[in-house]
Amino acid sequence: MIIKQNETISSFQLFFYLVISQLNVAILTLPMHLYRESAYDGWISLLLSCLYSICTVFLYSFLLKRFPNLTIFEICSYFFGKWLGGILKISYILYFIFIAYLINQFYLFIFSKWVFPNSPSWSILLLLFIIGIYLGKENIRTTTRFFQLSFWTILIIFIFSVEAFQQVEWKFLLPVTQANFSQIVKGSYKSYVFLHGFEGLLVLYPFVNSAHRKTIKSTVFSTLFITMINLFTVVLCFIFFSKKEMRLIPEPTIYLFKTLTFFKELERLDLLFLSVWFVIIASSYVSYLSLANIGISNLIRKNRIYSTLTICFLIFLVGNFVPTSKGFIDILLKILSISSFIFIVLIPLLILCISLLFKLKSKEVNVS
Repeated sequence: MIIKQNETISSFQLFFYLVISQLNVAILTLPMHLYRESAYDGWISLLLSCLYSICTVFLYSFLLKRFPNLTIFEICSYFFGKWLGGILKISYILYFIFIAYLINQFYLFIFSKWVFPNSPSWSILLLLFIIGIYLGKENIRTTTRFFQLSFWTILIIFIFSVEAFQQVEWKFLLPVTQANFSQIVKGSYKSYVFLHGFEGLLVLYPFVNSAHRKTIKSTVFSTLFITMINLFTVVLCFIFFSKKEMRLIPEPTIYLFKTLTFFKELERLDLLFLSVWFVIIASSYVSYLSLANIGISNLIRKNRIYSTLTICFLIFLVGNFVPTSKGFIDILLKILSISSFIFIVLIPLLILCISLLFKLKSKEVNVS
């Protein structure tokens, strides 16, 4: 793949891109999902899912080291030919668009429930639509620089959580292993789905102008960082809410901030938190638009402006006319759990096995 110098990023910048793509609205409901699967041992499931993610990153390491100049779209074309490879290209593009759509619907569901209960859907989605068009058409370096700025809004979780630690009950976590092994494993798969985003490396690797080891190290660090953020949030919710409350509360993170006051002067931290967290949501949305745009450019060689407009308009249109409810979000998450395994693990693993079997490397690859 021919990449212009002004489109490359460093391994340090890659860290920010992958952090943003992994961190979105999922953190608002992750404690609830883990509790339902693994009870108060959900934090163990989260650590186990981190191990899965790191193993997957090393799978990517072996694959991308053999094809350092190709994105996953070009690798699919080489291994599976024009037609099947083209289908896989389109499938990956649709996968990234689907995640952008899921973020869009999750954002609509949360903000219409907590911030704008009486506002029409189109007015809530309009801001994300505008930001998506404005940033989604830019190259990787430009969007990554924006992600470096938005990254620091993550600190709001730690700042707002100071007051919560005065009201926690650490004994809620005891005894450890309240759940059995199968429940912990189920919870780990659930959280593994929520940790998706590191698969962006399959697309971004040729854009990184750093050594292979540094690139993989940045990817691993991004996964560890996201795990730390999620672990902090999950444990905080677990030690703040009782078992009865955890069974009933659908968005524990938001409810947690709603009950707090900051220095006894600032109330309704939930609204302030969501207002600031919107920056992360919008950034994560843009990250998947960018990944989809790279695939579209590789497939039909069209200008990013047109593809960005088309994707954003379709997501806005569907998001506005398809009713969004908790049940609908759960259906989307089930689809994600299946598709993510296919696109994150199964296809890269299959390609790696074929390349090892036939001893194929990039010097033998010529993808038009």
